[in-house]
Amino acid sequence: LSHIAKVVWHRIWIIGVVSLLIAAIGFSIAAFFITPTYSSSIMLYVNNSSFNVGDLGFSISSSQLTAAQSLAKTYTVLLKNRTTLERVIDESGIEYDWEDVYDMIESGPVNETEVLRITVTCSNPYEAEKIANGIAKVLPQRVAEVVEGASMEVVDSAIVDTEKVAPNISLYTIVGFVLGVIISVGALII
Repeated sequence: LSHIAKVVWHRIWIIGVVSLLIAAIGFSIAAFFITPTYSSSIMLYVNNSSFNVGDLGFSISSSQLTAAQSLAKTYTVLLKNRTTLERVIDESGIEYDWEDVYDMIESGPVNETEVLRITVTCSNPYEAEKIANGIAKVLPQRVAEVVEGASMEVVDSAIVDTEKVAPNISLYTIVGFVLGVIISVGALII
């Protein structure tokens, strides 16, 4: 082990050069070859649901239906179907196929509440905002059509966020540097 440590120590400059080279490659890939993506989010509140059986009316809150999560799942299914997404595309005035928009959307309840957060991630921050606000207009209408007595209210509209969410250039550079250290030390040991 002491012999290996001496071999590595006497060739520390090789480790530094290789690590910096691979870090530079990681930086270059993140900065020049990966298309940056941007995201925009909306939040929707799931209102209480009600239905009628004959002359009797019942009101069921979404929390009573264990629904903060299950309603969020139901509404996500309603959101991520072809009919809804085609309406979102028409509302937003964008040039995407519904399958492309499907891949851009992530949704889920906020801290297991009745508030549903929908995030759109796209290569253009303005289009991400348009799609998110299109969802805010279309989804409540679609939910009201499909789920009897259900409705949604917009808690927070989307805004244009020009800060990219991916790729993380620092992370790529650090990972490249660490890989360079591991590869060069491994090669020296072998």
